Amino acid sequence: MVNSFTVELRGQQEWAWLVAIDLFFGGLGGGLFLLFHNLKLSPAIGLLSLGLVTVGGLVLLAELGHPMRAWRAMAKPRTSWISRGMISVFLFIVLGFFYIAPSVSFFSWLPWNPAGFGERAIGTIAAICALLVTLYPGFVLSASPAIPFWNSPLLPVLFFAQSLLGASAVVILFSPFPGLLSLAAVLIVTNLILIAIHLWTLEHSGLAAKEAVRLLQRGSLGWIFNVGVVLIGMVFPLVVTLWMPSAVVLAGAFILIGGLLLRYCVLKAGVYVPFALV
Repeated sequence: MVNSFTVELRGQQEWAWLVAIDLFFGGLGGGLFLLFHNLKLSPAIGLLSLGLVTVGGLVLLAELGHPMRAWRAMAKPRTSWISRGMISVFLFIVLGFFYIAPSVSFFSWLPWNPAGFGERAIGTIAAICALLVTLYPGFVLSASPAIPFWNSPLLPVLFFAQSLLGASAVVILFSPFPGLLSLAAVLIVTNLILIAIHLWTLEHSGLAAKEAVRLLQRGSLGWIFNVGVVLIGMVFPLVVTLWMPSAVVLAGAFILIGGLLLRYCVLKAGVYVPFALV
């Protein structure tokens, strides 16, 4: 007698909009600080990056449900990317403030020199922490072997590229300068290529991976992903940056919308096979 059964695929239900908002603000702030530090942008951009990461952290605390226990998440940096990420966020906020503050007139009374060697060293360390802030969500998700859509070495790279793209959109909105549109166009193309590679790889993987791709392309996440992430968040801004620079502000806003929706789609595409069925 032949026995047959249907493998029951499930989507994770723990992480949704609040975590997506945390990842969005955190990555946006980290990427913005990298642009501020390397392109020598206005101190206001640097302060905005600190504010965005702080807001992301507060959203994460709200998601945890027990904010007073959040310190425990920092207790295992040797084995946990969540611990490394939270430590990076804390160090970034502190060091970033010490680096930016002397350049702001309100904090001109501070005793250190913004052009001194010590401040440059602090700025470099803060930039390294900002880089980790953009990367660690991808490492957290990629360390989940039960969820094929997350369990990919490409995910941290995608999160980093998305963070830089969102940061370029913020600068376009508030203080555009020559050359930034070209950078944004390159980042859009880079993100499209990374997403295409990720989906193509999963399309040729196991059942749970194929279901995640189906959800994004034709399933319940189809409209959000195809229209919100790809069309509005990338294709339209790419057309604007290349051929309609007069509408660049609208392109910047659409990039930010697409960045938030992408993080939500990545989380909700977390399809797995229950262990009892494996």
